[in-house]
Amino acid sequence: MSGPRVLFVLYHDFTSNSAYHVHSFANHLTELGCQCAVAVPDSKQTIASIGTAPQYAHYEFQELAGYTADIVHCWTPREVVREFYERVPKLHSARLIVHLEDNEWELTARSLPRPLDAKPFPKHLSHPVRARQFLERADGVTVIMRTLEKLVPAGKPTIELWPSADEALFDRRRIDWERRSRLGIPPDSTAIVYTGNVHAANASEVRSLYLAVAMLNREGHPAMLIRTGRDHCPFLGEDADLWARRFTIDLGFVERAEMPGILSMANLFVQPGKPGLFNDYRFPSKIPEFCAIGRPLILPDANIARSMRHGENAYIVPQATATAIVEAVRAIRADAQLEKRLALGARRFFDEQLSWRRSASRLLEFYGSFTPERDH
Repeated sequence: MSGPRVLFVLYHDFTSNSAYHVHSFANHLTELGCQCAVAVPDSKQTIASIGTAPQYAHYEFQELAGYTADIVHCWTPREVVREFYERVPKLHSARLIVHLEDNEWELTARSLPRPLDAKPFPKHLSHPVRARQFLERADGVTVIMRTLEKLVPAGKPTIELWPSADEALFDRRRIDWERRSRLGIPPDSTAIVYTGNVHAANASEVRSLYLAVAMLNREGHPAMLIRTGRDHCPFLGEDADLWARRFTIDLGFVERAEMPGILSMANLFVQPGKPGLFNDYRFPSKIPEFCAIGRPLILPDANIARSMRHGENAYIVPQATATAIVEAVRAIRADAQLEKRLALGARRFFDEQLSWRRSASRLLEFYGSFTPERDH
């Protein structure tokens, strides 16, 4: 027997965090006997940045006019994905699964104050009406966090799938003092690594992290922020050179294979933010990677933190504002036992709770509830 033919449809090329999730599922599903392919709107050559070799076929949308599959797994209901699906009628005979990894309607609202008036509607966002209609058509829905089930049409089969990190790349690592030294980070400085893009939905939160680092330095606690990712909107202000960038090393976009070495420079990791319509419905992709490296984590009391124990797996604060981040950093760095316990606890959470293989096995079982296995 062989597993189903699965086509994953992505809203962006292979440089996105979502692409890493799809890549990991497709590789593990292939090992489990599925025939997998991944479609991206364009720039399929960016698969070289993914970090590990793909075990699946990969295409651009324009190459798939006659493609057939048993399962079409659309990675979010964003317009670019929905429109591609509509343009390829041969895919309509397959079972349609839609993945939610954010509160898409909140992302749209934060980006477009009057979304229904936007003409043309941006393809990188989910349309307030058409995205819901797309979910209604789906045979099933996968969600990155259980809270997203509230956004799924009633009675629709749904499964929660937590992401993980590539264990071939992300493993427990000591602080890389030599790399830090090459970047000019003093040994007594608290290095905080933040990986991820800045966009309208999280701009104020990331700004609070820059502000926290500036406050730490002002209070006599040397700290440095090491950033990776792209900035899709301005968020620091015209005076950023005076208070933000002077304490920041901005590495821009880096390929995933380089990320473990960058993370190894950190004393601790911070996910800024607070509970609400944005953070309660997401699972920041960087957190499994932070956990795998084995460093203390400072998290707001939202999403994955609600499955972790404060003081054991993470240092959890009600809201990870600038002031709360400063207080948490000082508390952790002043208590060597707490710092060690949090580092070990983060890695333990990764080992016990986060596994691509386990999530892929659950996904294959979910597919099986729609499509029986085919004979060779």
